[in-house]
Amino acid sequence: MTQIIKGENLPVPGQAWRIEVVRRAPGDGVPEVAASALLLDATGKAVWQLVLERAGVVDDRFADRLDLDTERFGPDIRRIVIVAVGQNGTLGQVPGLSVRTLSAATGERLALYEIDDATTETALILGEYYRRDGGWKFRAVGEGYDAGLRALAEDFGISVPAPAPGGPVPVELPRGAVGKSPGAAADTERGQGTGSAQCQGYGGGSGLTKGEAEALGPGSRTPHALAQALAQAQSEAQTGAQAQSSPQTPSRRPGAIPVVPSPAPSPDAVAAAAALGGEFEDIVYSGRGSAKFAMDTTPPPGYVLVDFARTGKGFFDLDSIDWDGREAVDLGSSDTSHRFERRVMWCDNLYPLRFRVDCGDSDEWTIVIRPVSTVRELGEAATGRGSEVLLHTGPAGELVSRLRPTEATGSVRVEGYKPRRPGTPATYPVPLANESGRSPRDARVLPEGPLLVAVVQGAGDWSLEVRPPRRVPPQEKRSGFWRRIGRA
Repeated sequence: MTQIIKGENLPVPGQAWRIEVVRRAPGDGVPEVAASALLLDATGKAVWQLVLERAGVVDDRFADRLDLDTERFGPDIRRIVIVAVGQNGTLGQVPGLSVRTLSAATGERLALYEIDDATTETALILGEYYRRDGGWKFRAVGEGYDAGLRALAEDFGISVPAPAPGGPVPVELPRGAVGKSPGAAADTERGQGTGSAQCQGYGGGSGLTKGEAEALGPGSRTPHALAQALAQAQSEAQTGAQAQSSPQTPSRRPGAIPVVPSPAPSPDAVAAAAALGGEFEDIVYSGRGSAKFAMDTTPPPGYVLVDFARTGKGFFDLDSIDWDGREAVDLGSSDTSHRFERRVMWCDNLYPLRFRVDCGDSDEWTIVIRPVSTVRELGEAATGRGSEVLLHTGPAGELVSRLRPTEATGSVRVEGYKPRRPGTPATYPVPLANESGRSPRDARVLPEGPLLVAVVQGAGDWSLEVRPPRRVPPQEKRSGFWRRIGRA
């Protein structure tokens, strides 16, 4: 099983999975946990809720389970968010909480994310599955809400009318059939219910056929603590249609996130970075909600810096895309409000750069394209925090990367970008560090400059140290044993 940490993502092969939310059994001081899957459309609104059914003890721990066949989903289902709600306590009191994905066909364990930093949250987004280039990826999220169920519902577009004095918080569950691939099921028997979305029968009168409900798995029709709590709250609310808002078109006007202009580079910095990228003024775009757009200004050929930040919290992902709208480069995600992430991207100057932003409708974002000459030089050593890009102009050597994580464990990933000619095939970045743990440390060969050194992942304080290349003793100076082997 591939274990990932908070903020990381990985492809999930296949179409049919078993999703399990696992933790130690509840007891004294350990609250009950209710787990569900929210199916979201392209705007980030929940269109259906699937509850995980109790599976008893799995690997000496308590588990809830949901079997999913994503091949039956229509293209309108873009993401599947796994959420957990604590009953009469916080999720920080729940030991051993994790979410894992297994192949429904073979039982192979595909992904594991262990939540080890929950504190006062009463509702938590454990992770999410999202479509990418004809397949699916899983992202470890681990973000939550102290305000619990109501805050979670509001983030995913579930109507939350004002509560009656002294009464429960009314929550209106999403309703409507989950889309599926063409070809109607032969059995169109409807489930029982009054349209209150209680996850009973075959969708609680939502419009799901029996075939669709069976494809979604037993969790879609099994009562559960979360479903019962939502149903009770919803009985206090008036039913109504949810307003659908469309993403706003990105603009060149200032957005909600302040942007610091790039400092004027020195002539030495321009000369040192000339082999990597050209000079231009900062290009700023801002918008709200998910969007696809092409830049109306094309930078000169070479590498450029892409800085991006967002408001709010929850899902946010930025990609560069090709003319067919498919992912070209995964530029990454942002988990913290108003904090800029920085990436390196190649521009051929043959066509405008195109981007895709995936986020909630209420999230505002800013993207800044900057020249590489504005980065600081690596020199013999550098320190920093979060993502950053530096310029190496010295000889080949050894790069020692260290990280002091902000949490119990963390990971550091560093990549190098060599000069390339416009029009040549894209090359993979040079891996300079990729380690995780309590105090991650990695040492790898650093190529001769000029080279852009990008700290892609490093939640905490990191340091980079450049050392002379390691010397390998000549063969004739080795011990007699190795000398005899070499002559054999």
